[in-house]
Amino acid sequence: MKLKTKFSHLAYSCALILFGSVQFAHAAPLLTPHVTNEVSPAPTANAWIEIDTQAFEDNIKRTNQLLNGKTQLCIVMKANAYGHSIDLLMPSVMKLNVSCIGITSNAEAAMVRKHGYKGKITRLRTATDSEIINAQALNIEELLGNYDQAARMSKWAEANNTTVHYSLALNSGGMDRNGLEMATALGKEQAVAITKLPHLKIDGIMTHYAVEDEKFVRERLAQFNEQTAWLIKKAKLNRKELTLHTANSFATVNVPESHLDMVRAGAIIYGDFPNHPEFKGMMAFKTQIAAVNNYLKDSTVGYDQTYTLKRDSRLANLPVGYSDGYRRSFSNKAFVLINGQKAPVVGRVSMNTVMVDVTDIPEAKAGDEVVLFGHQGNAEVKTSDLTSLTGHILTEAYIPWSNSNPQVVKPLQSQQQVILTNNKVAAKAN
Repeated sequence: MKLKTKFSHLAYSCALILFGSVQFAHAAPLLTPHVTNEVSPAPTANAWIEIDTQAFEDNIKRTNQLLNGKTQLCIVMKANAYGHSIDLLMPSVMKLNVSCIGITSNAEAAMVRKHGYKGKITRLRTATDSEIINAQALNIEELLGNYDQAARMSKWAEANNTTVHYSLALNSGGMDRNGLEMATALGKEQAVAITKLPHLKIDGIMTHYAVEDEKFVRERLAQFNEQTAWLIKKAKLNRKELTLHTANSFATVNVPESHLDMVRAGAIIYGDFPNHPEFKGMMAFKTQIAAVNNYLKDSTVGYDQTYTLKRDSRLANLPVGYSDGYRRSFSNKAFVLINGQKAPVVGRVSMNTVMVDVTDIPEAKAGDEVVLFGHQGNAEVKTSDLTSLTGHILTEAYIPWSNSNPQVVKPLQSQQQVILTNNKVAAKAN
């Protein structure tokens, strides 16, 4: 059926993509919740990202179980929910009554508000003046850790008869990034001065840990507690009106005393926490076999002839490459899953094509699903399988995956299937 939509002026242009009867979303659009266009049943994507919303919900519940019932959970959805799509995850956020969302950009905040979210949105990095000014309608709690910027925002807020709410950032966690250095007289003086500026309302005090190490976190937490106690007394702040927060995912899991009034959880929410398998991975990167061809022993595969076949071989052509985020450094090292079995990558990963050896998977054929990352049956391409090849953290890879490929969500979250792309939303009744 055909349904109409009104597009957001912040949205970007992209063609409608559909894969069967599942949901799609491009990585970082601003979308309206309305619907448009007629849904085609034919798959057209060369590769896609599959998002497990049930795992997302389970991870939220597991995180809440670590808290004491009084500590607030703030779900970090920066970088478009670590590449998992704010648009596709917000129904779960609303369902579970999540009280706080952490973002970095105004576009992310707008996506969250578009879904009718009324809870707290807190910014997790220093914003530019223009970002803060343009975000006032979105009701964002800003991050302030610089007196000069705070003074400018105070003057602007006064001139515009408004109030800027903020969390005060301290450098207790050792990042040397956003916060005031309270170990100096100047830092203490500026912290007190910021709290006295008119038309600014302090809602919380925070820091962020530089190292994932229990001893380090405990030492820095002690500094934070000492510094905040001093500031609250010196500036005559009402402790009951403040939210103190320091804990990231590591501290949330390993250092319970760091929970304070709120934790900011990202990695554990998305299952990117390898030492704790109870937090389920919720992303898979998939494609299909485009064709299977036979090649002779001693012939070479791909650019620069980096791989020589050791036997007569069947090679599967995968329509995905480094333009889709599958890294060139995976060449001759990574493996994929086909019919629940490992197939090694052979030859250079090129811009749009990867070749894999399916000689030992005789049933492999064109159209078969290929898992580049994630589960297939009892087999899995794990985080460590890929990070060990590059020396990078996986988020460096999977955020670009989501920026380059449509996203599929299973299970459907309603009786209506929703297909999301850069500036269009389509729906079709089941």
